Amino acid sequence: MKTLFSIFLCLLTLSFSLPLYAQEQQDAKVSLKDILNEDIQPKEEAAEDELFIDVNVPEDEYRRGQPRSSFQGFINAVKNQDYATATNYLDYRNLPSDVLTVGKEELARQFYVVLSRTIWVDINGISDDPKGDLNEKNVPSYRDLFGNINTKNGSVKLYLQHVPRKEDKVKIWKISNSTVAKIPSLSLEYGYTPLGEWLSKNLPAMSFLGVKLWQWLYFLYMIFVFFIAAKILTLSFSYILKRFNPNVLPETQQFIEKPLSLLLTVVLLRFFMPEANATHESKAVAEGATLLTIAWLWVLFRFIDLMKIKLAERFIEQDKPLAVFLIRPAGTVVKSIVAMVTVLIWFENLGFSATTILAGLGIGGLAIALAAQKTVENIIGAITLYTSAPVKIGDFCRFGKYLGVVEEIGLRATRIRTLDRTVIYIANAKFIDMEIENFSERERIAFRPKMYLTPTCSTTNIDALLNALREYFLSVDTLSVELQRVHIKACTLKGIELNILVYVNTIDFDVYLNEINQLNLTILSLLEQHHCQLQVVSDRESTQVL
Repeated sequence: MKTLFSIFLCLLTLSFSLPLYAQEQQDAKVSLKDILNEDIQPKEEAAEDELFIDVNVPEDEYRRGQPRSSFQGFINAVKNQDYATATNYLDYRNLPSDVLTVGKEELARQFYVVLSRTIWVDINGISDDPKGDLNEKNVPSYRDLFGNINTKNGSVKLYLQHVPRKEDKVKIWKISNSTVAKIPSLSLEYGYTPLGEWLSKNLPAMSFLGVKLWQWLYFLYMIFVFFIAAKILTLSFSYILKRFNPNVLPETQQFIEKPLSLLLTVVLLRFFMPEANATHESKAVAEGATLLTIAWLWVLFRFIDLMKIKLAERFIEQDKPLAVFLIRPAGTVVKSIVAMVTVLIWFENLGFSATTILAGLGIGGLAIALAAQKTVENIIGAITLYTSAPVKIGDFCRFGKYLGVVEEIGLRATRIRTLDRTVIYIANAKFIDMEIENFSERERIAFRPKMYLTPTCSTTNIDALLNALREYFLSVDTLSVELQRVHIKACTLKGIELNILVYVNTIDFDVYLNEINQLNLTILSLLEQHHCQLQVVSDRESTQVL
């Protein structure tokens, strides 16, 4: 178990020590929430444009009248792999011949690849003024700066430029020709690998969460490769552990071979996943740590199950079998807490604020807490019953005015079977405050017959009877020799009261009944032998000679 715990801590450290993809640019971290918002925003803007028409914005088939709408149109086109449409957003005037030989559509595709692998452009940060952002420092009035890419040869600034439309010379916004001229050199540094280039060009343009189909297939392929490696390592470790420790639990081996194997797969991915084909979308999905979250949740759940097995064995060794019943609900509570914390961490990784989520749940949680107050009290009562163990399942007890056998101690109530075979349910919070007399805890059972002799009995006969009873009780092996009492207690109006007390050495009530049956028969025989008569007392305390 110590070895497992050490491995557990090592994997915890490794899994969070590095991101799945290294950040190539010193830009703000992009979350999955940002990716989803970028997909939703164009639809919202299109709906707003239908309701509101700005007369200052020139009409344009491709919505290039504003810097923001022009750049958004370019992004929408390249995301759908419609590179022919995307060419309408780039300014190809006055470009060097070696740049034009690349091809207009290829330049649009390469530029999108470079953007997706380097900087994240916040659409809302681009001006929506038809004249552009006139307040930018060190930027001409006909240009808008929308990004800056760090390269080996220095920084490359990315511009949108206010240029005349070819057909009617109306001013529209396109990606500046100075930026387009640098696309080939940027692509050499930040383009895909040959495999990535081939996949991106030949597979369909389908995407999910902003990640292209070919990137999903590539990611699944890498998962498969690293899973095989992790499986070989975990199976080898499990085999070695079994050889050195033959008493290792099967559950421990399953923990190593299954959940730990998946966690090790994710750790290997985070350390050795090639970043050459990574984009902002794939990084956002990876940094969302969905697979890591699933792996850790599985590992923690199975680790809790292992702890339950170990604790159960320890409680049984300590002769606390009732505590074993507490392990299951306690494990469920711990798993629920782990699941909630893990989900909150996952949401935080996706870009959603866990604090906001908790605040939103705060009022509802308060209402639930108030409504569940009694339930919580009963659960605490169940924990008290299991830990302090005043009663056990199967014990015969007196609970207030009830007599019965404890059949079940649940999280809410305790079930008791009465002598009439009816069932009583008592809430745990109330049960722990009741006076409980546990008959099953007796180490022996008292025999205390209530006997009155008639006043006509002679003292000689009474003394002989008492001596005979003492001798008889001492001769019976099933009776305890300690605390045997055979005396005259008092002379009352009811008669001469005898004080007889002996203990039967048994906790089995059926055995006790058989023993006292024989004791009663012997007492009657001794009464007859010593001519002592019993005084029968009626409810009205009238006397009659038996």
